Amino acid sequence: MSEKIESQTVTMAHGAGGKQTSELIDKVFAAHFANPDLTADDAAVLNPPVGKMAVSTDGFIVSPAFFPGGNIGKLSICGTVNDLACMGAKPLYLTCAFVIEEGFPMEKLEQIAEAMAKTAKEAGVRIVSGDTKVAGKGQVDGVFITTTGMGQIEDGVQVGGELAKQEMQLS
Repeated sequence: MSEKIESQTVTMAHGAGGKQTSELIDKVFAAHFANPDLTADDAAVLNPPVGKMAVSTDGFIVSPAFFPGGNIGKLSICGTVNDLACMGAKPLYLTCAFVIEEGFPMEKLEQIAEAMAKTAKEAGVRIVSGDTKVAGKGQVDGVFITTTGMGQIEDGVQVGGELAKQEMQLS
């Protein structure tokens, strides 16, 4: 479990680029997303896959952010991994961007980050970079997440929507 952040809620200071921003990134996101490809920089340097690559970006605006079976964090990983898999790709890397409403409970943000880390690990994908913005009270409904996924398409795999097949229903 990560070291707890002092503030009970997300404040505008967490998005201002100073000490509180560093604390939020270190104690919530980096603590959960730690892996050899994650850096403290604004971008990751990655080894590209051999051959073709699939890339997908998806935004997640879910209200409520917590629902039976998961939360917006788990959904953001599953959705992007699914998009890559549907293109015949083995998911490798994800980036994520958060827009968090001022006053959002820090405990809930921690739960979202924890769910993302767990789901990414289960899917065999690494979260390698991200961005965090804090919006004023009422500008965002809690938290929005945008993820971009990158995956390898192995030689011989054909991709395209025209390859989708409808299953016959049995009566």
